[in-house]
Amino acid sequence: MKTLPKKRKRNKIYVVLSLPLVFLGVYVLALYFHNLKSLFYLLYAFLGILSVLIFLNIIHDAVHNNVFKKRWMNHSLLIIFDFLGANSYIWKKRHVLLHHNYQNIAGWDSDIEQSGLIRIFKDDQLSWVSRNQSWLIFILYPMYLLNWMFLRDFKDFFVKGRTIKKVCDIPRIEYFKLICFKSFFIFYTVILPIVLGVKWYVALTALFILLTTGSIFAMLTLLPPHANDKSEFPIPNEEGIVNISWFEHQFKTTNDVIMDNWISRHVMGNFNYHVVHHLFPNISSVYAPEMTKEIKAFAESVGINYREYKLHKALYYHYQLIKANAFDENIFEEDM
Repeated sequence: MKTLPKKRKRNKIYVVLSLPLVFLGVYVLALYFHNLKSLFYLLYAFLGILSVLIFLNIIHDAVHNNVFKKRWMNHSLLIIFDFLGANSYIWKKRHVLLHHNYQNIAGWDSDIEQSGLIRIFKDDQLSWVSRNQSWLIFILYPMYLLNWMFLRDFKDFFVKGRTIKKVCDIPRIEYFKLICFKSFFIFYTVILPIVLGVKWYVALTALFILLTTGSIFAMLTLLPPHANDKSEFPIPNEEGIVNISWFEHQFKTTNDVIMDNWISRHVMGNFNYHVVHHLFPNISSVYAPEMTKEIKAFAESVGINYREYKLHKALYYHYQLIKANAFDENIFEEDM
C-alpha cells in the first residue's frame, strides 16, 4: 500500500469539505428561488441525491475512522448525518456492531432487516405485505428514507425488543439530541420555506421529493452488495454459532458491483468494492480497487468464491430474492 499515491487521501479530504458546502449552496438556492415551484422541487430532489453522496463519501468512511487519522475528527464528522435528518449515534451502533459483525443473519443484521415489512429472510413470518412484496417494493422502496427519518430511528430509541437493544443502552443525552436534530431538520426543510412564503403543501411536497429521490438513489447503492438470491443467509445453530469462519462468511454474504470509473471512485466513494470493505473496514476506500485485485487473486488461489456482478444483474438478483420470499417455498428452485 506504500506505493499507492498518497494524494488520494488528500483528494478525499477535498470531497469531505466540498460536499456539505454544495449541499448548503443548493439549499440556499432553493430558498432564493422558492417562488419558482418547479425549480424549488428540482433543487430539493438534488438535495436528496446529495444526502446519499454525503453518506457514501463522508459518513460511511467516518464511522470506520477512515477519513482523518484522529478518531475524534472522524467522530465529529458524524454530526453532519444528524443535520441531514438521520441519527448518527444509533446508525453507528447498527452498522458497526450489528451489520459488520452479523451480516445477513436474521435477528442481528439490522441493516438488512430495515422496516420489517419486506421479507428478506426466509424464516421471517409471512404477512399481507410480504406476500405481495414483488410489486409493493416499488411503492415501499421510494419511502426508505421517510421510514428511516421518521419511524425507524424513533422505534430504535423507544420500542422495546428492537435489535439495537441487544448491543447498547442508549444514553439520555442521545434522546435529547434525537429530538433536537429531527426538529431542526423539519425546521430548515419545511418551516423556514413556509416562513419565506412557500405554501405549506408545497414545502411538504418538496420534502417528500427530497426523501423519495434520495431513497431511490440509496436503494440503487445499498441493495446490491448483500440482499440478493446469490448471497447466503447463514442460520446459527442452537448455541448461536454459525458454522463457517468469519473470513468465509464475508464472501458468502457479500459481493461487489462491477464498476470502476471516475464516478465510482470520486462520487460514489468506491462503495461498489464491498467485499474488501467488509474484510478490511478500517482501511480507506480510496485504496479499494487495488486491494480488491489482491483479494480476487487470493480467493481464486484458495478456491473461495469471490462474487461480482454488474449493477443491473445485482438488482435483478435482489428482485429474485424478493419474489422467492413472497412464498412459503422457493418456487423458483428447480426439482432435482
